Parts: sequence; structure tokens; C-alpha cells
Amino acid sequence: MMELRHLTMVNWHLFDVADIDVRGHVGVLGENRSGKSTILDMAQVVLTGGSRRFLRLNAVAGDSGKSRSGSKRSVVDYCLGTLGEDQRRRDEARTYIALGFEDTEGARSPVTIGMALEARKSDSRETVLALFVAVGTVLSSKDFIEQRGKSQFPAQWEDVRARIVAAVGEGNFVNHRDRASDYVREYMRHLLPHSSFGEQNASALQKSIVNAMTLDHNQTATQFVRNYILEDSPIGIKELRESIQTYRNISETIRKMRLRLEALRALRGVLAALEEALETKFREEWVAKRATWLAARATNLDFKTKRRTEMARRDAAAKELEFIDDDVKAIDKEIERLTAAIAEHDAKTGRKSLQQTADVAGQAAHRASADFKARMENIRRLEPLRAMCADGFEDFVPALERLLTATAGADIGGVSDEVTAAEKSFAASGAKWLPKIDEARQRIIAELSGLRGRRDEVLERIRQHAAGGARAYLGDDTELLCRRLRQGGMVPRVLCDIIEVAEPEWVGAAEALLGRDREACSWTERISAPPRQSSRKVAASFAMHRS
Repeated sequence: MMELRHLTMVNWHLFDVADIDVRGHVGVLGENRSGKSTILDMAQVVLTGGSRRFLRLNAVAGDSGKSRSGSKRSVVDYCLGTLGEDQRRRDEARTYIALGFEDTEGARSPVTIGMALEARKSDSRETVLALFVAVGTVLSSKDFIEQRGKSQFPAQWEDVRARIVAAVGEGNFVNHRDRASDYVREYMRHLLPHSSFGEQNASALQKSIVNAMTLDHNQTATQFVRNYILEDSPIGIKELRESIQTYRNISETIRKMRLRLEALRALRGVLAALEEALETKFREEWVAKRATWLAARATNLDFKTKRRTEMARRDAAAKELEFIDDDVKAIDKEIERLTAAIAEHDAKTGRKSLQQTADVAGQAAHRASADFKARMENIRRLEPLRAMCADGFEDFVPALERLLTATAGADIGGVSDEVTAAEKSFAASGAKWLPKIDEARQRIIAELSGLRGRRDEVLERIRQHAAGGARAYLGDDTELLCRRLRQGGMVPRVLCDIIEVAEPEWVGAAEALLGRDREACSWTERISAPPRQSSRKVAASFAMHRS
């Protein structure tokens, strides 16, 4: 049987640090305000998990246990050490309370259950840091405090938790800080292993513990069971009807859930088939990837083999290159020796100066050949001047003909006296012909400029015709006439550009077409093909309106 053996309190009401060993039946005796209710309420809070649904703190001291609402003391008051309205032992506190149990027969491991709390005077509710169950050891105050010099302070909860886990192991430590009922069920598994530890039994245990600690036993057995064991449950018609309706709703829900269960079973079969298909698909994909990997691995091995072969060839080539470098160095030394010997021999025989003289002569011959070719090219450029037989150049052309004939097929290796004489004769006669040549050049440039102007005019007329202009066929005389009429204050208007009359008898009709507005008309006659037909073209006709 698990029996209470140790009580630990850190910052609980008037106890800063306290350890109380108990064994067997224990009685708590003392004067008023000595802390008897403090110890009992500590055990009540630990065993109920601090659930406000069941707590009746300081009930005996408050009203002899007759009322659940008589106590005005709370868990926060115990943590802060509240003595009166404005009297507190602490403004804020970190509190640890724990109960240690041992098996009287030694068959089970010891168990410690407890709570870690934080409270402040500005908050009416405490903060629950932990509702823990540690299997394997009985904890004392030294597990919850840290020493700073000669003073003791409550340690941080994370540090305490690390100590407990180090002592009992992670699997023997449980913290249900969010739900007191889960915490109670957890320690019931270890303290009451042969009893059921469901939700209802946990609630009944919490109620029994609170009622037992209020020391109110002046009741019958029925009252004791109702007050200590059973929850208050007065029967009401409204609640009964609601329960019946709830039962019916539950039955309908069960029916629907069974239908859903059947559908889910069918769906499970579909999912099983889908799982099998996906498994087959993934297996095939894995096989394909495995095959790809094996192929890549084979290629990689092939590349590694080729790399090793090429590296071996490279190393052999490097060694061969070293031998070749040695041979090259030996050859370079031999070349240096031979160069020194040649230089010494040239110094003795004068070969170097002769070589320099030969190089200078070769350069001079090259320049002479280039000059001769330039002279011949300049003479050939005079070829177009043969056509200048008019304008007084008759005497100049024979000298040119003589020069061109003499230089035809001339070579630098055999220049005849005829070429030299013809060149001198042409150069002597060329001075007196320069003014005439310059005059002819100026005349040709002027004629070229006139021709370019006429060409531009013709191109402009062609452009106007292509663009559909009305003045493309007007002659120069007609343009001049229009310009003079404008200067005279009149506004000439082109009625037509060209009228080609194939039959002479239609000339009158053309004149009639111009009407009374016609005051001037320029006619040109020409004979056009085919024969036996004459045609006239009206070059231009204008209607002038006096302004």
C-alpha cells in the first residue's frame, strides 16, 4: 500500500522552506494561527490539483466546515503569505508544494506528486507552472531551491524539472499542467493501481479528499455517500426531458454513424486498392530511378577508367617532356657554342661587313624597282589622252604615242635609249600644253555641270509624273509664260497637260472643250505613226482670269 511519508513546502503561507516527515497515523496539533490549516490545505491543493471546483481552503478555521462558501482564503493568499487585508509576507512568489509516498511493502517505487505555482499581488489567480508526478524518488525542499551564499531562493521551474528528470528519467516524469483531472488520474495509476482511474472516479476522489479534510462527520451514511462520494444531482422534469431528447438524438446519431461506418468501410476498400496502386506505381518509379542510377553509375565508372588511363598517359607524357626539355637545353647550349664560334669566324673573315653591304645593295635595288614600276604606271595612266585629237591637241598626241609605244613591254633590267628619249621629249613638250589642258578641263567641267542640271530636271519631271503631278509635261516656254502672267497680276490655271488629237478634224472639238476661258494656247504639230494619220498635241492650254 502506498503511504504518505513526506511533505515539502517552499513559499507556502508562513513557511519559506519546510520539510515534514510523516509515518503511519499523524495528528497536527498547535495553537491558533500556528499553521495547522496551512498544512492540511497544502495537502488538499496537491491532491485536487488546485481545482477550484472542489477546493474548500481553511474551511475548519472559517466556519467549522458547515459551508463551502465560508472560507475567504485562496491559493494566491497562501503563495503570498497573506495575513490580513494589506498584510502579506511576499508581493510575488514562486511556490513549490509536494507530497511523497512510499510502498509499505517495498514492491512499488516511491512516488512524489506536487505543484509549481507563481503568484503576484496584482493578480487574483495563480499561474500553474506544473502538475507533476515523479515515479522513483521522494523529493524534498533541496530539489526545489537554489543556494545563493547563505540565503535560499526558489529555483526556476525549468531547472527543477531538469533535476527531477535527471533523478527519475524522462519516462518516469509526467506534467499535466493544463488539466487537474488528468493529473489526478495520473497519480491514481501509481498510488491506487488496483482501482479504476476514469474521469468519474477521479472527480469522486477529489470530492472525497476535500470533504474528509473539512472534518465534518456528523452525518448519516446516506448523507456521507451523497456529500462525499456522489455528485449533487437533483432530478428536474426539464432536465429529464432534455436527457430523453438527448438520448433520442444520440440514437439517431448512432444510426447515422453506422451508415457512415459502412461508407467508410467501403471507402477503406477503395483506399486499400488505391494504396496498392500507388505502391505499385512508386515501386515502378523506384525501379526506373534505380535503373537510371545504375546506368549513371556504369557511365561514371567508365569515365573514371578513362580518367585513370588519360592521367597515366599524361604522367608518361610529362616524363617524356622532361627528357625532351633536357635535350632542348643541350641543343640550346650547342647553339650558343656554335653562335659564338660563328661570331668569332665572322670577326676573323669580315663576313659580317660584306653581309651588311649586300643588304644595303638589296634595299637600294628594291627601291629602284619600285620607282621604275611607279614611272611605268604613271605613263600608262596617260593612255586616255590619245583621244584628244581635236581642239588643237593634234601636235601633242604624236609625242604621247611615241612615249606609250616605247614603254610598252619595258623592263628595269633593260631600259632602252628610246624610252629615255621619248620620256624627255614628252616632258619638254608637256609644259606648253598645260594651259590648253587646263582650259579644256574647265570647259568640260562646265559642260558636265549643265548636263547634271538637265539630268536633275528630267529626274524631277519623272518624279512628278510618278506622283501624279499636273505639271510634269509643261515645257520651259509654258512655265515662263505662267510666271510672267503671275507677275502681271493674272492667275493662270492649267486646264490640261497634253491632248493628243489623232484626227485633224477633232482639233476644233478640243478647242471647244477649252471654252471661252481660253485666251492663249500653244500648239505643236507632229506627224505620228501610223502613216496617213496626222496628230496634234496641245502642249498646254490655260485659262487666264484677270485679277
